[in-house]
Amino acid sequence: ELLASYCKMLEFGKFNGKFDVKISGLGYELFVSDVCNTVLKGPKVGKNIPTVAGVTQGEVIGFVQNALNIMTKDGVNVLLEGREQTLNYIRTPYRFELVLDDVNIIGARRAAQRIGAQALKELESEQT
Repeated sequence: ELLASYCKMLEFGKFNGKFDVKISGLGYELFVSDVCNTVLKGPKVGKNIPTVAGVTQGEVIGFVQNALNIMTKDGVNVLLEGREQTLNYIRTPYRFELVLDDVNIIGARRAAQRIGAQALKELESEQT
């Protein structure tokens, strides 16, 4: 029941001319694209992903499948990145897997995203 109420706070669609997820609830009104490299890459979120993923996989798959359907109907080709165990549930006639020789690259990429996003935020605040 609680999970269903949280899922209703998420909406996938085309906002401001681009596809995004809108979060509306619990005092928040924002788009994932605005926080994807800052808040969502932070330690508070990261440490809870395994716990949350364990109880929301069905909802996540349904949400992603709906988003993919919306985008492909709009003529968009979609490359979906994620854990193999999750991606195996996405219905598609096309599937391939990229493999990294050094998995530490993933952590370095995440760190670079967070640093870059913070630098951009600081630059934007200096300009205003």
